[in-house]
Amino acid sequence: MRFKEYRQLPKNLFGILYWNIFSCFVPIFIVLGLLSLFGIKPIEFDSKPTYGIVGLLTALIMGPFMSLVTAFAVWILLTVGNLVLRLFIKKKLDDNGTIKNS
Repeated sequence: MRFKEYRQLPKNLFGILYWNIFSCFVPIFIVLGLLSLFGIKPIEFDSKPTYGIVGLLTALIMGPFMSLVTAFAVWILLTVGNLVLRLFIKKKLDDNGTIKNS
């Protein structure tokens, strides 16, 4: 296996994660907001169903916030996983990044 590429995380990892997750969440929250606007499905906020323009605005505000929370959780997991990878793989790597057979 090649471990050399996986030992370094990108410098802007959080930004990459946030915009990727945001691009996935925004269409979902727009559809849910429109369903709330037309009274089909409520948006639950603080255990209260909201409909109409308030439901649409709530969904549009929740999208970036949920993206931020999810990106932070994934960033923490990737950072800890990379730390574990660097700590436990202390074997010498050759120039190709593969583990030398000794």
